[in-house]
Amino acid sequence: MHRNDLENIPAFLAVGLLFVTTDPSQGWAMALLYGFVVARLLHAAAYLTKQTHEVRATFYTIGSVIVVGMALWVLKVALA
Repeated sequence: MHRNDLENIPAFLAVGLLFVTTDPSQGWAMALLYGFVVARLLHAAAYLTKQTHEVRATFYTIGSVIVVGMALWVLKVALA
């Protein structure tokens, strides 16, 4: 579980920092940033309660999609 966090959280922190520097609306920023945190907490809870891989993968995917979405937002703003 710890290694999985080490693969995801640093990317979130880097992309999240760039994301907030693009001055997104507060609603979008809160939804994406809190969404990632909730997805990671649910992923950790799924590990701790020995849920199936499908359950863990669902929460992992949600967090990953959020990070990719923020990265695409940053690229869109940078290229505009």
